[in-house]
Amino acid sequence: MKKIINKFLIVVLFLFGAVLNLQAGPGEPGGGPPDPNAVPIDDNLIVLLVLGFLFGIRVIYKSRLKTKASV
Repeated sequence: MKKIINKFLIVVLFLFGAVLNLQAGPGEPGGGPPDPNAVPIDDNLIVLLVLGFLFGIRVIYKSRLKTKASV
């Protein structure tokens, strides 16, 4: 039960932080020249999401195997 509460609190805190970031004010007008070292991730965003999803499935699968083996 304590694990469920801990996971719930982590998710709530993560979402709370995300909401606060969405409410940030606008940046400085005009800006400057673009950073030459900036790396765009929007080109392969789908690949990153799929890999993250597959990694999550792997972690859950290994966790369930570990709990079944200990029972």
